[in-house]
Formats: sequence, structure tokens, C-alpha cells
Amino acid sequence: MAKDFFGNLGQALSKTAKELSGRAEDVYETQRLKNKISAEERQIDKIMADLGKIVYQRYKEEVPVDDVQKELCEQIDQRMEQIEQLRTDIKDLKIRTRRICPSCGKEVEKNAAFCKFCGAACPTQEEEEDAGDTIDGTAEEVEEEKKSEESAEEAAETEAETEAADIAEDTEEPTADEAGEEVAEAEAEEKADEAAEEITEEAKTEE
Repeated sequence: MAKDFFGNLGQALSKTAKELSGRAEDVYETQRLKNKISAEERQIDKIMADLGKIVYQRYKEEVPVDDVQKELCEQIDQRMEQIEQLRTDIKDLKIRTRRICPSCGKEVEKNAAFCKFCGAACPTQEEEEDAGDTIDGTAEEVEEEKKSEESAEEAAETEAETEAADIAEDTEEPTADEAGEEVAEAEAEEKADEAAEEITEEAKTEE
């Protein structure tokens, strides 16, 4: 009895193993064939893409194409324009969020105090504004503006010197000769007054 049982069990296990092995082979073969199908489909997609590129190239070269092809090519143009706009938006975003390191020229974060590449200090926009106003224009325009400012300063200095000279002339003190003449005139007037008084007193006495 035991011998028959184990014999039957061995046969059942062997049969099951063969069935599982056969199924595994079927699964493997099925997957292998599916992979081949996928490879062929990828090749077809590539060929169709190349064919579409040829049609689109003819459309760009203004070679006549049918209405359906033309419509599809116009859709491609619209999507390409949209891509360019999106790329421009990305650049604008980078400009707003990043800036250039003044030392190594690489992009760093907008609020970074130091460059992560070279370690140089990166002043923020507020610090640059506090450091002083920037001068716009070409070097020639800046030089010309500087010369104009210097000319204006020289003219102002000349005018100030002229006004100072005029004021000095108005307030200039008399010389020694002029002072002597004034004293002599005052003494002569005083003597004339005294003589007139004496004459008046004599006339009264005679009366």
C-alpha cells in the first residue's frame, strides 16, 4: 500500500513538473514574440515620423501638398511657435530667479550672498542700488556729459569770483591820501565856522 502510494505521488509530481515547465516555455515564447512585435511597431513609428518630416519639409519649401497634409503641417507650425514661447518664458523665469556671478560668470540663485562655484561675494540688487546710481549710455556719452558738467562748474566759479570782486570794490576802505584829504576838508570847514562866529561876535560888540 505504502509503495503504491509513493509511486503514484511520484508520478503526479513528475506530471505536474512537466506541465509547469511547458507553461513556462509557452510564457517565455509568448513574451519573446510580443517583444518582436513591439520592436516592429517602433520601427513603423520611426518610418512614419520620417515620412511626416519629408512631407513637412516639402510644405516648408512651398511644394504643393494636399489639404490634409497642409492642415497637419500648419498644426505643427502652431505647436512649434508655442514651444518657442514656452522657452522664452523659461528664460524670463531664470532671469527673475537667477543672476550672474560677477567673478566667474556662472548662474547663481538671485538671493545668494556668495557664488557656490567660486565662492566670490555676490551683492544683491538692493546692495548695488545703495552703492550708487549707475550711469547709462556709451563711454563717449558719459565723457561728453562729464565735460559739460566740468564746463558748468568752471562757469559758476568764474561768476562767483566776479561777484566777489564787485563786492570787494564796493566795500574797499579809503587809502591814506584819501583819508588825509577828508580830514583837511573837515578842518577847513571847522575854521571857516569859527571865523564866521568871531565876525558875528565883533559885529554885536560894535553895536
